[in-house]
Amino acid sequence: MKKDSDHAVILKWINSIEKGQIRSLSRAITLLESTRIEDQNQARNLLEGALERLNKTDRIPTTRIGISGPPGVGKSSYIESLGMHLLSLGFRVCVLAVDPSSRVSGGSILGDKIRMERLSTQANAFIRPSPSQQILGGVTHTTQSIMSLCELAGYSAILIETVGIGQNEGAVADMVDCFILLNQPGSGDELQGIKRGVLEFADVLLVNKMDGATKYLAQQTLQSLQSTSQLINHSLKNYQVPIIGVSSVEETGISESWQAVAKFLEQAKSIGYFKHKRQLQQEQWFKKLSEFYWLQHLHTAKHSRHLKNTLLKEMQLGKKSILEAAQEFTRTLLNNR
Repeated sequence: MKKDSDHAVILKWINSIEKGQIRSLSRAITLLESTRIEDQNQARNLLEGALERLNKTDRIPTTRIGISGPPGVGKSSYIESLGMHLLSLGFRVCVLAVDPSSRVSGGSILGDKIRMERLSTQANAFIRPSPSQQILGGVTHTTQSIMSLCELAGYSAILIETVGIGQNEGAVADMVDCFILLNQPGSGDELQGIKRGVLEFADVLLVNKMDGATKYLAQQTLQSLQSTSQLINHSLKNYQVPIIGVSSVEETGISESWQAVAKFLEQAKSIGYFKHKRQLQQEQWFKKLSEFYWLQHLHTAKHSRHLKNTLLKEMQLGKKSILEAAQEFTRTLLNNR
């Protein structure tokens, strides 16, 4: 009886999300982000129902855009300008802004909604700050799950703003249709060495702050990047990564940057690359969910805590190496399962 009741609650919740009710969507995202076991079980049922609904119904295709760049480059300002432009084109815009989590409290700064004052007041825009939970790049197994809920809610453009601090841009690029990388004025020389590898994840390269005191330096950076653009190897055959100067202050280059995204998506769809990327997104999601469920099992399985404490004591006494202890921990729990 209780199972039927729970199913009815989930069904009602999914219907509410599909109708675009923000409160229901926000509650669902909070549930997905929860670390409580009982919440995770309910979140799994909710997500399964949402995905089933998404697969059964025809809806406006969603464009998934990842936006990254170093701290201070102006990601939030650019996203707000881009979001406002997309609204003017008839899109419903969702922004998932990943905020740095506190290592001590686990809380996050969650300031993006405050910074995007114009966008946050728009009826067809939804901004959701999410804690990075100390995950590299800020993207977790929940990021793609949340995207699915936002697609069910009818958002046709989903913009993911990442932390941008020592992150794995490849993880972000694998979960979106187009990856935009913002560059600081004066960052042109960073094409050398490791930065070049980061640039090669980008489908569109932007140089921000083409205004005021930084305008001249930004123009120099733009020219530097454009002159070496042929060195950037993109996985889409015969695709030249566009490099565009933008100013969120003066609202210049915003339309051009979206046109570059649209052109990339058009070219990607024409040769099947877009479909390939969507398959990669599924693989990435599968991998992250599998890792999450496996870790959850490791730390919640019967006798897990007792076994862990026993092995830690044996390590401290020098009876086992850290490698032996870790292998025995995972092997024992896996065999018991």
